[in-house]
This record gives sequence, structure tokens and C-alpha cells, in this order.
Amino acid sequence: MLLLLLSGCATTPSREPAAPPRLPSLAAPAQPAGVDVLPRWRANFDQVGLALARIEGEEPLIARESADSPPPEIATPEANDALALLKRFELGPGETILLPPIHGPETPFPDHQSLRRLATLRGVLARRAISLGDMPGAISLVRQNLAQARATLRAEEGILPLIHATSVWQCALDGAHALARSPLLAPADAHSLLTELQADERLIPIALGRSFVGEYLHVYRVVVDRLPQTDDPERLLSAVGSLGMAEPESVEPGQVGLGLTTHTLLDREATLAAYEADLRPYLAAFAASSRFPRGLYGETTAKTLSAYRDELGAFYDYTSGDAPDTLELTIRARVAMESTPNPVGKLLAIYMTPPWEILTASAFRREAQRAAVCGLLAWRIHGRPAEWNELVAAGIQPSAPADPFSDAPLRLSLNDTPRVWSVHADGKDDGGQPVEANSGQPDDLVWIW
Repeated sequence: MLLLLLSGCATTPSREPAAPPRLPSLAAPAQPAGVDVLPRWRANFDQVGLALARIEGEEPLIARESADSPPPEIATPEANDALALLKRFELGPGETILLPPIHGPETPFPDHQSLRRLATLRGVLARRAISLGDMPGAISLVRQNLAQARATLRAEEGILPLIHATSVWQCALDGAHALARSPLLAPADAHSLLTELQADERLIPIALGRSFVGEYLHVYRVVVDRLPQTDDPERLLSAVGSLGMAEPESVEPGQVGLGLTTHTLLDREATLAAYEADLRPYLAAFAASSRFPRGLYGETTAKTLSAYRDELGAFYDYTSGDAPDTLELTIRARVAMESTPNPVGKLLAIYMTPPWEILTASAFRREAQRAAVCGLLAWRIHGRPAEWNELVAAGIQPSAPADPFSDAPLRLSLNDTPRVWSVHADGKDDGGQPVEANSGQPDDLVWIW
């Protein structure tokens, strides 16, 4: 038996059978209608980075979930220069953002980082305007950020674009939170912002659906398409290791590997069909609700990937490096490989399936922030913090702001530190204890009045 297995491990020329035909699959999300502003904006993106460097120095240029930080100290000349620059980045009637399409995991994302810098610059200047009592200027900057965030979320496709887009949305909501905290915000302006934000309840679920489908169509499927159809498992594993971005290689002459095989290593149709089947429960959940689909990952993706690892056994250990690379492991890996249907397709799913639950929870914390800011704006309109039912009875809100991480409204406290909070990803109410800037993974997400 040992001699038979080792004879299969000898290095011989491999064959490259033709790839099977493509089956119909999930359709790409439609791009939003409108004239793309990015060609015009790109000419001045570098100036945005320079303006931020002059204003923020060595501070990290990221969005902040903190409306109560000390007002930024910005000299008037630098602030005026930045405000003049921002006039070149306004969304006009009929204009939108159309992000360039992704094509594979190697796709660069220069526009996404630039859009984050742009939102950060507006956010810093909005907080400065509030501190100076310039409410019209602050409201204008926050509204421009909200418009950019909506356009970005509606255009993104894929996981990395979603991370950038939710950062822009967070920065826009930080500005709205800062406005809601200010006693200088007039009730009429608060009501206008509240109406605007209430219409955005479906924004995060729609963006998540776009990103999941985009990740499949423009990253995963691209990688599957360009993997070689070969009877040399080492060559195919080499391509998997580079995600199809490098020329695949077999073992060196004389080196023992898994050997050539007549077993189908990569069934493209089955691989893509399994990935689509994994996505569909998420897409259904996003279409049905603006709530975090708690437990969905564990019931679907986690079970599937765990079953794949068990089924692949020694073949998974051989490819992952989780066990010492020995001749015995190589032999057991070949046996496991040839007894498993579509072994490389299942291995690719293990390596390339994103952590859907973590990404979904990260996006839904922005929906929690939107709902919380709606609650704080309602308090501003009412003139004081109050229970949700009082605000509904007064006609300020149609209903209590929902907590996307539970089946209940956002919690609130009217004590010495009025605040609202979400139970966050664990679904447990821990009393709404504030953590500065909601940084990291706090027990509850808290927004202070």
C-alpha cells in the first residue's frame, strides 16, 4: 500500500483539462443612478490629506465615536483654507458616487481611503463650528457628510469597501450626535435632521447585502475562475495560496508531494453553488429586517466550515501547517484528498469565507448609532430627555428607536447622565456604562446626551 501511494507522489507532467461552463448565479447589485462625482473629486483628493495633516498633525485620520471630545483647536487661516477646499466636494443635484468595480483580492482602494479622509475633515470642522456657535456652518458640514455616506454605502460592493463606507457613515453620525448634544441646535433644525435620519433605517441592511454579493462575485468567484484545472494537487494548492495572483508551482524535482491524481480536485460549479447557498440566508435576513441576525452565522456558515474541516481531515492539516510535515501526514493527506468530493473547493471556502458575523455586527453598530442619534435629536426637540412613550405621544417620533441588537427599543437613562444605549453584539443589557468613544467591543454601545 505504501509503495502504491508513493508511486502516485512521483513528479510527472500534469494535465490541464478544460474548465467547466459557468452556471447562472447571484446577480450583481445595480449601481445607483446619477452622475459620478469621483472624476471631479479625484483632482483634489491629495489636497484633503494635506489639509488634515495641517489640522490634526500626527493624530490618526479615522472617524471617532465621540461627540464630547474637547473642541479641536484649529487656527482660523487653516480652517478657512479647509472650508474653501471642501466647496469642491459637494454633491449637486443628480450627482452620486460610483465606485470602481472590484476584480479580485488584489484590487486597490484609493478612492475609499480618500472618501474617509474627506468625511473626517468635514467632521473635525463641524465640531469646531459648533464650539464657535456657528450652527448653520456645522449643520451644512454634517449634512454634506450624511449625503456622502449614503452615496458611498449605496455604491460599495465587497467587504473592504463596506468597512470604508461604514467608517464614513460613522463620521457623519458623529457630527449629527455633536449637533444633538448642543443646546444651540434649534428645535426646527433638530426636527429636520431627525426626519432625514429616520429615512435611513434600511441603509445598513442594504449596504450589507451589496457587500456580501460583491465579495462573492468580484473576489471569491474571480479566484475560483482563475485557479488552474489540473491533476497536480500541489500546483493547485500553490494557486490557492496566492489566491490565483501568482503563477502556480508544483513540488521541486525529487521532492515528495501529494502526487498526480485522477480525482476531481476542484469542482467549480459545486464550489460556487455552495458559497451562494451560504449567502442566501444572510441576504434574506437583510431584506426582511434592520436587526442584527443573531445566531445566523453559527447556524449556517460555522457549521458548514466545521464540517468541511472534519471531512478534509489530514488533507486540511497538510495544507494548513497545523501538523508536522511528515511522510506519514503526506500519505494520510492523499488518502483524505481522494476520498473527499471537491477537496480543494472546500478548502478554498475555509480559507476565503469572511467572518460574516463580525462584519455584520460591526455594520449594525452604525445602525445602532443612527437610532441613538434619532433619540437624542428627539430629546432636543422636546427640550429635555424623556421616555420614548412621552416622545411618541407628543408626536415627535412615530415609535421608540429600535435597538438593532435586540427585539426591543434602545435603552435609556434619565438620571444625572442622560444617555441611550444598545445591548450590542452579546444581546445582554449591562446597564449602559459608557466606554470612551465606544472604542473596541464594549458591553453596551452608549451615546450621552
